[in-house]
Amino acid sequence: MGWFSSTTKPVVAQPQSLQIEQRSHNSLNITPGSDISTTLSQIADDPSDIRIKQISGRDEINRSVNEFVRERPSNLYVIDGDREQQESIICTSNASGGKTCLKLGYNSIELFKQMQKLEYFCSLPDDINATYFECRKIQ
Repeated sequence: MGWFSSTTKPVVAQPQSLQIEQRSHNSLNITPGSDISTTLSQIADDPSDIRIKQISGRDEINRSVNEFVRERPSNLYVIDGDREQQESIICTSNASGGKTCLKLGYNSIELFKQMQKLEYFCSLPDDINATYFECRKIQ
């Protein structure tokens, strides 16, 4: 049994925003509200724990990704990129308990392909709107 009323109250939608709080003196150089900034805020408790190195140029990017994953081949790698943008990021845990990331000048699909060439298995989350994925070395 339900109760119905003839009076209705207007529902006001409250805007939700996501903010990255920067506590270090080094700029993260990430657009607030982007898919990449969302992922970075989810993988680290404190933005000052994230170290980001920016890489551009296709040959330099591929070489840097190869070296980056070779340092810690058994780590889990989180990859993200904004849709339709020539920018992506790959992150993993470092020895000091923080995160180390490479910000790359090509899209996440190209990064996905590069990780497959390096024999990593990459899986997508259940959320169809999510842009990130995780990669693990195939043993």
